[in-house]
Parts: sequence; C-alpha cells; structure tokens
Amino acid sequence: MHKPALVLGALLLGAPALAQATVFEDGNSAVQPAPPAGWTSLTPEQQERLAAADDATLQALGHKLERGDALTADEQQLADAMQLLYAAEFDSKLAYQRGDIKIGGDLAVLHLGDQYRFLGPEDAETVIEKAWNNPPGERPLGMIVPNDPSPAHAAGWGVVLTYVEEGHVDDADAESIDYDQLLADMKAGTEAENESRTKLGFPPLHLVGWAEPPHYDKARHSLYWALEFRGDGPGEHSLNYAIRVLGRKGVLELNAVALMPQLPQIRPEMEKIYALVEFEQGNRYSDFDPDIDTVAAYGIGGLIAGKVAAKAGLFALLFKGLLAAKKAVILGVIALAAGLKALFSRKKDQA
Repeated sequence: MHKPALVLGALLLGAPALAQATVFEDGNSAVQPAPPAGWTSLTPEQQERLAAADDATLQALGHKLERGDALTADEQQLADAMQLLYAAEFDSKLAYQRGDIKIGGDLAVLHLGDQYRFLGPEDAETVIEKAWNNPPGERPLGMIVPNDPSPAHAAGWGVVLTYVEEGHVDDADAESIDYDQLLADMKAGTEAENESRTKLGFPPLHLVGWAEPPHYDKARHSLYWALEFRGDGPGEHSLNYAIRVLGRKGVLELNAVALMPQLPQIRPEMEKIYALVEFEQGNRYSDFDPDIDTVAAYGIGGLIAGKVAAKAGLFALLFKGLLAAKKAVILGVIALAAGLKALFSRKKDQA
C-alpha cells in the first residue's frame, strides 16, 4: 500500500492544494477529492474538530439541534463549525452582483453600491426553497443580502423582491385603517393558508402579531410593517419585515426574512434599503395617467392584508429559522461532514 509523504494534518491546517493531489514516497501521485468550498473558511481548530467527529457524534448533535436542546461548550463549537461549513458551501454556488442593479427590465433600479449584494431570480429562488425550506412559489425578481453572513447561515437574512402589476393603488384609505381588525383578518387568512402548506408537505405557520405596526409614507408612496410568525415545533419565531413601494401600474414588494431576535438589526437595514429602491421614469407613482392606466381593486389596507397573494404565490408566508428549515440545514451539514469523513478515511487508508 502507498504511504503518502504528506500527512492529513497538513490538510487540517488549511492547505487546499493538498486536497487536490497526494504525492507518494515512490514518486507516484493520485488525485484526491477536494474538501467542500467552505473548508478554508474554518479555523484550523474548527477543521480539526470536524475531522475528528465520528458519525454518531454528528447525528447526536443534529438531533439536539432539531429539538432545541442546550449544547455543551464543545458541542456549540462543533455546531458553529458545521454551520459555517454549510453556509460557505451553499454560498459558493451563488452568483452575487453589486452596484446599480436593474430589476424587471426597466421597471426599477437598486442603488446597492458596495453596501449589499444582489442575487438574481434563480439564485434567490434557491435560497428561498433550499436554505429556508419554503414551498415553491412564483420566481422573485431577486434578493438583497448583506455582505456577511451568507443567507444560508443561521444569522443570515435577505430581502426578497417581487412585483405585482394589478393597477395603480389609491392611497386614500391610509389614514382610516383599523389595524386591530386588519390583524385579526390576517391571522384567519394565515390559518386558512396552512391547508395548502400541509398538502405540499410543509409545516403550518401561525401569525403571532405585529413586530412593527404599519406606517405609510405619503411623500414617498411607500408602506412598511413587520409581522411575527411561529411554527408548531420548538425554535425561534420568524420575522417578515415588509416594504411596499407604490408605482404607476403596480407595487414593488420587498420582504425581509429573518428571525425575531434579529429585528433590532433588520429595522435599520430596511431603512437603508428603503432609500436605495427607485422606480424608473415612466413607472413612478407620479407618472399615473387616469385616462389610460388601471386602478387597483384594493387600497393600502388590502396591500397589508395580502390581497395580492394570488399573484405573489406563497411569498406572503415566507419564513426562516423554524424547525423544518433547521432540519434542512442540519441534514446539509451532516452530508458535508460525512463527505469529509470519507475523504479523510481514504487518506488514512493510504497511509
């Protein structure tokens, strides 16, 4: 059996080239599978800890994470390493964009500069369905995410963009809405939507209440509010922070999806993003022409209540961080860890 002159420890210390080829003492070489893309994002200590963990340890940790059990210090360090590995591996398959981003053709522009990153429709859909475990819906225009962390990380978040063209929304009712009644109606609607979710194999969601009461900026023709959701199982509640920018013929929707503890972080970020969105000339609210343009069948109250949900698919119920989403992350991490174990085992067998 060949004995590699380069030992596994060198790989654990983060030398990526060693994962590509191993040189043996007799001068022969063999190409080895490379570690996951996120491997080099880990510290040497995290790499070593993951490499040393056996299958039983990983499975037991996965079950504890699913149940929301308290972790020991060693388990928490291993869980952190697994999460970083999963997020970096997921991130490596996404194509991020920066700067001024046009969306919907000539509909609107996002002046992101270097403050945020943008994912196009296909990548945004991947995050929504694979990282956050949401049901398939109408493909979005894209997603705005912070420079760090990855939207696939437990601490990550993203703003999903969609556009609904059902006419010019009259804002005359903005000052007369009964928000208590509106919330009650929305709770009932969310429960009714759960039948569709469970048929698709997804867990139900329950609307807890306002995380941020609705506010309409008449000067900018923009509306924002935030809702708190919970699932049936253990875990942190989910946050949906919504912005609606009214245009000439429809509404640009921005939905920030995160965890409830992230509200203090998300609120100022949404205030920044709110100012970076601009309809192109000809599509602005002020460009409305009553002689040729259609008026929507709902007003501001209808926007908040989700009257456009038929067009927006299930985006009104996007969530992140509930039990099913955690399971998806845990399974992804364990699969990556299992691949690493196989890689390390092959190297040891050749030693």
